[in-house]
Amino acid sequence: MHLSSRRGRQIACCGALLAGFVEARAQSIRVVKFSEGNPFQMGSVTSRRIVHPGLGAKKTTLNYSVSQPGAEFAQHVHDYSDDTILVLQGEVNLRQGDSLRLFRAGEAAFVPTGQIHGTVTAGTGEAIMISFQNPPDLILYTGARDSMKTGAPPKGIITPGAVKFLTFADKNGSFTSPAMGSQRASGAHRRLKASESFRTKVDDDGEQLLFVLQGSLQVRDQSGSHTAGEKDTVFITGPAELEVTGGPGGETRVIQVQAPPSAGAK
Repeated sequence: MHLSSRRGRQIACCGALLAGFVEARAQSIRVVKFSEGNPFQMGSVTSRRIVHPGLGAKKTTLNYSVSQPGAEFAQHVHDYSDDTILVLQGEVNLRQGDSLRLFRAGEAAFVPTGQIHGTVTAGTGEAIMISFQNPPDLILYTGARDSMKTGAPPKGIITPGAVKFLTFADKNGSFTSPAMGSQRASGAHRRLKASESFRTKVDDDGEQLLFVLQGSLQVRDQSGSHTAGEKDTVFITGPAELEVTGGPGGETRVIQVQAPPSAGAK
């Protein structure tokens, strides 16, 4: 009984060590350079996949779009995903059927699952947008959701008031949260002075991305540090506890997406 008990304790100890090793290995921090983005077409707009399932993403994506005046990102529907669209430059109309709603640089639209939506670039200059879907919509990248390509109207709904229009550029913190309907992810706009830091945590089954709008940043954890420049993205899978520091030479602006939202998000 003594030997059996001792062997049992050894097995339990090895099991705990193995579990700890697996957990440690599960964490991943990757800096995705803008040039690594893969192009995809929707309507008359070519976008880049920055964070996507090909990188192992299971809870969030990040896409980057440059759209010329009058160009349309075709109307489509996400069957199981929420979509959040941020205008970084210029102005666009969110299109739902025949309805157009203008939003401009510094503003965002949160589109719940099942709602028909697309964008049409307004004004005289190009528009730059980023968007994130939670969870990833694998079909989006195949072109099968492109209603301009298929000639068939998207199968979805248009519910008045369902799409939420928000501002993010004037905030230093969250702009989407579970309280306003974003249950699958939270988005934040962070402003950091040179060498200013904030700490963030990614849960065991969570993912987080940090897209550098302006400047540069450094991300540190127990294993080391990672540097990202303008238009780069840091993609993290949990569990992780991180310190994020603004780079030298002026203000750093970051879009932070956490999926699912942290326990304290409201």
